[in-house]
Amino acid sequence: MTEQTKQQIAEAKTVEEKIKAVNQLLHDGEPGNISIDNYSGYTGYKPQYLIDAMNIVFKIGAWGFDEVSSEIVSHQTEKATSSLAIAQVKVWIKTIDFTPVGYGQSRVTKGDIGDAKKGAQTDAIKKALSYFSIGNRAYHGLLKAA
Repeated sequence: MTEQTKQQIAEAKTVEEKIKAVNQLLHDGEPGNISIDNYSGYTGYKPQYLIDAMNIVFKIGAWGFDEVSSEIVSHQTEKATSSLAIAQVKVWIKTIDFTPVGYGQSRVTKGDIGDAKKGAQTDAIKKALSYFSIGNRAYHGLLKAA
């Protein structure tokens, strides 16, 4: 974290300033905080980096999420059956009435349902936070993995 980012975090008072500080923290962490989905080729922020940035700037308890639903769905083709974990998550930031919902998904590989549910949940958290423009560089296609 740069000294300029530390100062930006310390001076952030409004929600808008805090969102900018979260995005600056994420930007400072590039490319080490970027993941590439091997299946789709999409890039995004690694979930723990996003959660850590939110906790640093907003503080634990001043933001959070609620899982609205989750399920495992299977799809049968002539050749194979594949399964997906799907999660619906609502995020909130204290003092804001807007609580956007995001959906996420993750493939079940090697029968690991727990890992797929976790992946779907963090995918949904990232998508829901994007409604506040948090992590927006990922959704603008600006991330470059090392």
